Amino acid sequence: MAPWEYLFIAFNTGNFAPIFTAVWTSALALLVLAIVFYNFQGRRLRNYAVFLDLNEWLLWTSIGVFSLLLMYTVFNFDFIFVLPTMVGGAILFLWIRFIHFPPLIQAYEERLARQRYFQRSKTAHPEATIRKRPTSGTKRRRR
Repeated sequence: MAPWEYLFIAFNTGNFAPIFTAVWTSALALLVLAIVFYNFQGRRLRNYAVFLDLNEWLLWTSIGVFSLLLMYTVFNFDFIFVLPTMVGGAILFLWIRFIHFPPLIQAYEERLARQRYFQRSKTAHPEATIRKRPTSGTKRRRR
């Protein structure tokens, strides 16, 4: 059988015995793990918008890719659908994590550093904590 003919046969245990079980078990495990990590990180990073966006992108990519792989194994799709989903999903994960979000995370960290600097500079002067007396207004006599 020619190598390209494998693309047009059903993805099942009989035709792809070495990788079939590994694909569906890892897809199921990674799908569950993605959901658990999203819930855990969502609570932990609720104040950091960029990291929440990153986690949400990774969650929806996981749901899309891994549920497609599970569907392909259950309904015995041809391997021509399975292979691009695995390769495309891996490329999408790498793009999200290493190309799309690092500039956003860097800009967010710089903004936080600027905010911290200005907060520190406001309270650095001793006069900043001393309440000023009102200079205008009616003068009251003390008894």
